[in-house]
Amino acid sequence: MNFLERVFSNYFLAWRQIFNYTEKTSRIPFWHFYFVDGFIGALFFLSSTNSLAIDPNDVYPLNTGIDWSYFYSIPSFMVFISLAVRRLRDIGKENLFLWIFCAFIPIYNLFLFAQPSSKTSL
Repeated sequence: MNFLERVFSNYFLAWRQIFNYTEKTSRIPFWHFYFVDGFIGALFFLSSTNSLAIDPNDVYPLNTGIDWSYFYSIPSFMVFISLAVRRLRDIGKENLFLWIFCAFIPIYNLFLFAQPSSKTSL
């Protein structure tokens, strides 16, 4: 399996496990989803009717249409939450409710999710 096949198989695996909060996710599948999801989210944002690509001077448009990026970003956020919980289990963190809030601190979350898998099982 080449690199792109692995990346996209990990991305779709995360979508198939959207309601799985009990297992673990290693680093590579997490980061594959993280980067592909960021790229797709950026494409949706740039192609939406509310984006700055349409009119850079109109930051708060009054006559907006449907912002199609919400149809992707809300389910994608649910996938990210389940993936983050599984990743926190994999690195051995306890009290997942507290750690999921720490996952939204901008620079710290990169450090948190880049940690290696723990040797102990929870």
